[in-house]
Amino acid sequence: MNGDEDLDLDEAYAVETPDDNRDLYGRWAATYESGFATRHAYVYHERVAATFTESVGPDDDPVLDIGCGTGLVGEALRALGDWTIDGLDLSPEMLDEARGKAAEDGSPVYRDLHVADLTAPLEFGDGVWGAVVSAGTFTHGHVGHDAFDELYRIVRPGALFVVGINPDHFEGEGFADRFRNDTAAGRITAPDYLRIPTYSLGEHVDRLSVLAVFRTT
Repeated sequence: MNGDEDLDLDEAYAVETPDDNRDLYGRWAATYESGFATRHAYVYHERVAATFTESVGPDDDPVLDIGCGTGLVGEALRALGDWTIDGLDLSPEMLDEARGKAAEDGSPVYRDLHVADLTAPLEFGDGVWGAVVSAGTFTHGHVGHDAFDELYRIVRPGALFVVGINPDHFEGEGFADRFRNDTAAGRITAPDYLRIPTYSLGEHVDRLSVLAVFRTT
């Protein structure tokens, strides 16, 4: 196998550990957009970005794109507004692709890009970001809801979250219960749940991801 291999969902759903993820996305980075995203008419990132623009306020900058991959969410966000965006991903190869993304004005899509594991403590200070966005990170074999403990820590009070979650992962891993408990504990506002398409072509076209929209308190 080599860095130009065009992989697909079966491989993505088969990963079990952070090392599995690093290996998969390291091999997938160069062809992720030209192969997988194009073949399935991937629209997840566009719907996340559009929902963010409908919910964003003046104090929600800078934005952290978690599991940013090759930068599709950041690119979609910058096409809709002039936000300061940082990216975080487990795969250095994916981040190399994101690093080459430029907005319409020629400026880099991302201010900073960080290699980090969302399943472990994050090496950032408290209250750094004003918003968190994500598409494709909370899914089979990737990241569970335990990651939100650290995510709540590294954002400011009132930070906006617009986070996509695979529907089976949402149900099977108890995300609704997690967010319900966090709401009851006064950590977040009660989430709005939207159902948004992930792809517009192919066998998974009817699979609607869960988009959770809420704020920290």
